[in-house]
Amino acid sequence: MRTISRWARRRPVTAAAVIVTMALGVGASTAVYAVVEAVVLRALPVRDPGRLVWMWNARVERERAPFSALDFADYREQNRVLEGLAPFINWTANLTGAGDAERLEGVRVDPTFFDLLGVTPATGRVFRSGDARAQVAVLTDGLWRRRFGADPAIVGRLVSLNGSGYTVVGVLPAGFVFPFRDAEIAVPLSIESDPRVPDRGAGFLRVVARLKPGVSLTAAKTNLDAIAARLRRDYPDANAKKIGVNLFPLDREIVGDARSLLLTLLGAVALLLLVACANIANLLLVALASRRRELSMRIALGATRARIVGQILGEIAVLVVAGGAAGLFVGRALARVLVWWGGTALPRLDDIGLTPGVCAFAMTVTAAAALLCGLAPAWLLSGAPAAGLADEGRSSTGSVRQGRVHRTFVATQIAASLMLLVAAVLTVRSFAKLQAVDPGFDARDVLSVQLALPPARYATPADLIVFADRIHEQLTRIDGVREAAAISLLPLSGLLNTVDYRAVGRPEPPRDEIPQAHYRITTPGYFHVMGIPLGDGREFSDGDRETTRRVAVISRTMADRHWPSASPIGEHIIVNNDTLEIIGVCADVKQFGLDAGRTADLYIPLRQMPNGQAQFVAARMYWAIRTTEDPLAVADRVRSEVRRTDKDVATSSTRTMPQILAASIGSRRFNTDLIRIAGAAGVLLAIIGVYAVTAFSVGRRTREIGIRLTLGATSRQIVQALMNAELRSMGIGLAVGVCGALAVSRVLSQFLFAAAGVEAAVIAAVAGVLAAAALVACLVPIRRATRADPVIALRAD
Repeated sequence: MRTISRWARRRPVTAAAVIVTMALGVGASTAVYAVVEAVVLRALPVRDPGRLVWMWNARVERERAPFSALDFADYREQNRVLEGLAPFINWTANLTGAGDAERLEGVRVDPTFFDLLGVTPATGRVFRSGDARAQVAVLTDGLWRRRFGADPAIVGRLVSLNGSGYTVVGVLPAGFVFPFRDAEIAVPLSIESDPRVPDRGAGFLRVVARLKPGVSLTAAKTNLDAIAARLRRDYPDANAKKIGVNLFPLDREIVGDARSLLLTLLGAVALLLLVACANIANLLLVALASRRRELSMRIALGATRARIVGQILGEIAVLVVAGGAAGLFVGRALARVLVWWGGTALPRLDDIGLTPGVCAFAMTVTAAAALLCGLAPAWLLSGAPAAGLADEGRSSTGSVRQGRVHRTFVATQIAASLMLLVAAVLTVRSFAKLQAVDPGFDARDVLSVQLALPPARYATPADLIVFADRIHEQLTRIDGVREAAAISLLPLSGLLNTVDYRAVGRPEPPRDEIPQAHYRITTPGYFHVMGIPLGDGREFSDGDRETTRRVAVISRTMADRHWPSASPIGEHIIVNNDTLEIIGVCADVKQFGLDAGRTADLYIPLRQMPNGQAQFVAARMYWAIRTTEDPLAVADRVRSEVRRTDKDVATSSTRTMPQILAASIGSRRFNTDLIRIAGAAGVLLAIIGVYAVTAFSVGRRTREIGIRLTLGATSRQIVQALMNAELRSMGIGLAVGVCGALAVSRVLSQFLFAAAGVEAAVIAAVAGVLAAAALVACLVPIRRATRADPVIALRAD
């Protein structure tokens, strides 16, 4: 400690550089690992989460479809691979009472749901078998804290949900996430009371299941697919399109695409840490070179190489561990920045912290970095010959060996930074392509307002029509509002409502190929408000009423599916036994994400809405409002008008359409920004390393340069001689980096948007730019050395 203290005092800049670089490297990797641990690695607070699966109906047109009540009962009774199944449905509730009405996302769950998951409540209890028809509720920890101020007496309290009183019986543990991620409250589900129970074709139940011990996903799927085949044979009308069952691990379903994105980011940070360690090792090698005479003396006096290596490693470890300890605090601060930056882009961000696992990771990284940074300098300097006592300054053997080690580190830095930079460029390029995708509507100056209507008071289409007419009149009177229209599901809302249909006059499809469309209910003017082009026909008008012919507008994809070479205007489709006349064809809209494919969309007017859709529309009525000023400046006026119209209607979301577009790609933006920063930092460190090593190498050869200049060598010849070794190390680094970049490109192409496999042109361009930057970093110290006075150079020792 005394030795390293004296060394640090003599070279404070070097010591500070080592500590700061290590703190940033360890801090960045610790922060990202903290996110990965919270989002990906940390187990859900349930019993044996590895056996929990989300169970879906596999249909011809999609791999995730809900179950009908009758199908669910058959799967529960006939399977031999599941320990238990618990159904649930998505549910929304208006929470009223103290303060403004608030719309809550929630779930209705079977009373066995929490027992199946093995959830222990933080306070109170979960549902019991006799709670199916009880007016009781369980809150998430987040809702309990946000809305009820973490009231310790919450259990037993009566809350008003959709105008009915519910007794809070428990609060779930912090960190618990429902399969439907946004849900904040649960109430019991009574399947028997649902009017859809007798219809085997009506899928409305989502299912969580627990595998029996020792049963694999493959074995479970085989058993359940056999049941699906029997149901398809026994009930061909209802089950013709149901081709099997899909099982997905519950924890992975909750995390979603964030898993691959975060693991990629962790790999990028690991490369950045490697570049930082190589930089530190080079820095230490230069700083410790001045101790060669001291080490030679110790060897001459009988010190073993192992003792010398141990001493140098210990000294280096003190600096690295100091940097690692500082990195823990840097990581904590960066993790908080990531939570703020990530927002709602990633799940479970609230769980991020310096857990024992994160601290253990930081300690492991610091120990590995100490070895990586210290082993080469320690081994190299411990081999200093005793002859160094006589003429250390002019001994070339150590300098040559040391130069090789320096250049090895430089090659490592260049290779790692090239891979980082390629990953950053490919990610940024992919994200730019995603941002350039036409969503199918004009998002500028459009405000989206989501309303939740009390279902008891708005139970029929007539109730909804009256409310829509009234609120439309009020909204269009607001200063700054140009026009407004409602729709049951706004683009990018993430929700699904599909319907089977048949095109009249087209060949009758087989039962398992009946086409399906995404079903949306709108008020007149919606396409104009949203800026969705109509390629043919017209949109809905006030004349499209309950008593007139039933009409529909379809998307271009749906039109091309059935009438590829003719206009579909005036043609008819049959939906739920209703015959609809097609009056318009609109442009395709990106309903489920900018990276999603085109969909067949079917729009019908609100005034002709079927009775069965009233509850769905009341739970989430979206209003698109085109404004003449900043949409957010109008938002407060809109909310006030809604409260004036009906105080029990909750305004659950008020966002501009550009905000909705940005949120739909939030996780990709988050990942892109971080990889871009990592790539830039890696390149900067590599260039600094190249410059430092070249400067050191040139400095060690100052006397040689002076001799050559005295004997008549030109500056060009000396530059070429000095550049040869540097170019070799850069070439090796670029070659290794290109091989690694090819692998990086292949991996990233699996989940980047519009990636074209191995991007050889991008890799070549990035390698060229990095080579040019490294070349400039080499030339600067070399050119300076060749311009030195030969007499001064000859005096150098």
